[in-house]
Amino acid sequence: MFDARARHLFELVSSGQGHLTPLWFATKLRNAEAATPRFDIGFARVVSDDQAIPLMSEPRSAPRLLAGTFELYRRYSLLFLVLAAAVIVPYELIVLATTGNGTFSRADLSAGAWLFLTLANWALVTPLVSALHVHAVSEVSKGQEPRIGSVALQGLRVLPVVAAASVAAWLGIVVGFFFLIIPGVILLLRWAVVAQAAAIEREGWLPALRRSGDLANGSYMHIAIFLFMVGVLTGAPFFIVGHAFFGSHDSGAAPFLSAVVIRVLTASFTALAGALLYYDLLAREDVEPQPVAAGASPREPFDPRSYTDLDRPKGWYVDPASPHRMKHWGGSDQPEWTGDTRTPRKIRRAWHAENAEGQSRQR
Repeated sequence: MFDARARHLFELVSSGQGHLTPLWFATKLRNAEAATPRFDIGFARVVSDDQAIPLMSEPRSAPRLLAGTFELYRRYSLLFLVLAAAVIVPYELIVLATTGNGTFSRADLSAGAWLFLTLANWALVTPLVSALHVHAVSEVSKGQEPRIGSVALQGLRVLPVVAAASVAAWLGIVVGFFFLIIPGVILLLRWAVVAQAAAIEREGWLPALRRSGDLANGSYMHIAIFLFMVGVLTGAPFFIVGHAFFGSHDSGAAPFLSAVVIRVLTASFTALAGALLYYDLLAREDVEPQPVAAGASPREPFDPRSYTDLDRPKGWYVDPASPHRMKHWGGSDQPEWTGDTRTPRKIRRAWHAENAEGQSRQR
């Protein structure tokens, strides 16, 4: 019932009827949702699924994080597609109406028009899609049932700060790449979740830049591998369809419609991947001491050797073979070592002091 309403609104936007703005779409969608008691996709079923929630509460390696992105995308496909389409379809129609060019034919644009569209992407499209997706994932992480109307309104409310943070981050990254490639790469990794931090924590664009850098600190390789995997998966469809079939100068209906469909799919998947990366980095930051098991030394809560696999509490532990790194012990019914992050300096010092004290006692 609600699915039919959502599809009807999508068709209205695609056909150019109504006011083509995300706010118009969110308002109409919220009114339709109010007449329906629940969003008929089975969110309650997904929220209670043990395979979904741990993706936001425990760290995952890059391949597992990517697998989790696919899983959530599959389970919430209509929600994420509608959220992305509500932003991208109106934008692409406006660009087509004003320039006569689609995504695959923008090589014909002047430098000024190309720069304007790039800034519009940075300041509006990408930040809004990211904000919408991370708020939907936030509700899932809390065990709540996401509703399109409330998620859309939350995304619109934080759009100014998310846009400011995203534009500032991209300008810094571009400048870094322009002068020296390495600074640009470092900034790209440090600010990988700046939009998500701005949307969820709502402390301003400058604190969002700092927060993203703090979360990324010590996890650069993890972020780089994950972003590379997501980039290959989302970039391949554009390359294949845009260049192999239609070419960069074809402005026909088929290339335009194909570009819109592909962009909705890839933008939605990329935004979802960014949201899960944000929560993964939050989980890696959570290195508070876990309760010490009975009989274990209270002075070594971060030493995995203080416990057996049967009584070791879930949480972060210093890797004895490499004390500058920490491993996460957790999982579902059968715990295992998952995730890896940098050991905070204070914990590393305390761990070395405790081990030195233990060795002196043994002597």
